[in-house]
Amino acid sequence: MTDLSQLLTADKRDAVVADLAGFADATVAKQSGLTGTAIKAAVAAARKVDGDIVPKGINRMLPDVLGDLQPHWQAFRADEAATDFGTFLAGRGPQVVDSLMAIADRNAESISVAPLAKAYNGLRGKAAKLIEPEIPELGRILQKHMP
Repeated sequence: MTDLSQLLTADKRDAVVADLAGFADATVAKQSGLTGTAIKAAVAAARKVDGDIVPKGINRMLPDVLGDLQPHWQAFRADEAATDFGTFLAGRGPQVVDSLMAIADRNAESISVAPLAKAYNGLRGKAAKLIEPEIPELGRILQKHMP
C-alpha cells in the first residue's frame, strides 16, 4: 500500500510544494468581497516581507498535512470504486477541514509576519467555509504526485 509520506522525498517534495503553492495562489485570487479583500491584502503584505512565504509555509506544514490525510488515503486506496482522491476527501469535508485547521492553528502560533498573523486571527472563524470547497483540488494534487 502506498503512503502519502512518499511525497516528502527529495524527488517529489519540490513539485508537490510548487503545485500546492500555485493552488493556494489561485484560491486566494478567486476570493471576493470583504473577506477576499482582507485575504489578498494579508498575502500581499506577507509577500513584501518574504516573497516565498507561501511555498515556505506549505513546505513547513506538508508533513503534518500528509500525516493527517494518510488515514483518508488508506481508506481511498482500499475502496475499489474510488478513483478520485479529491472527491473522496470531499465526502469527508468537515473532518478534513477540522484536521487542516488544527494544523494551521498550531503553525499560526509561530507566524512572525505581523500582517499575516493579524489576518489569520481575523479570518480564522471563516476559514472552514473558505477551505471546504477547495478540498477536492487538494486531494487531486496529492494524488497526481503519488506513484
